[in-house]
Amino acid sequence: MSMQLAIAIALHQLATVVWIGGMFFAHFALRPSAQTQLQPPQRLALLLAVFRRFFVWVWIAVLVLWGSGFWIFSGIYDAAMGWHVHAMMALALVMTGLFAYLYFVPYRALGQQVAAADWAGAGARLSTIRRIILLNVTLGLVVTVLGAAGRYWQ
Repeated sequence: MSMQLAIAIALHQLATVVWIGGMFFAHFALRPSAQTQLQPPQRLALLLAVFRRFFVWVWIAVLVLWGSGFWIFSGIYDAAMGWHVHAMMALALVMTGLFAYLYFVPYRALGQQVAAADWAGAGARLSTIRRIILLNVTLGLVVTVLGAAGRYWQ
């Protein structure tokens, strides 16, 4: 394995950990804790602030994942890719589309509704974001399994 390929794989895995791990933490630890400990104005403001910081890292992770994925693809797979790589790329495309929608539609609306103290509207937006994150974390875990074990299922 070349050093360039090792660097590409390492970057790919780090970006995966940031995105999937962050979504897992937000959905299964942060949100339920905030739900039980904070009233809607504080909870929604907190989650908006968390998303504001986290989504910067997600955009970076998405760029690194696509860039490193194509780097890996061009370096070793070419025409010899296994089915699992095709599945990973297809799911990654779906995940990227879901995140872009989440960012540009419900997340932006959440920010506007929190700023306007529209807690019911903000709660509805947060519910949409929660569902999209749950779907994306599920897809991300499937992609992670494919990346780790897919080549052994040939």
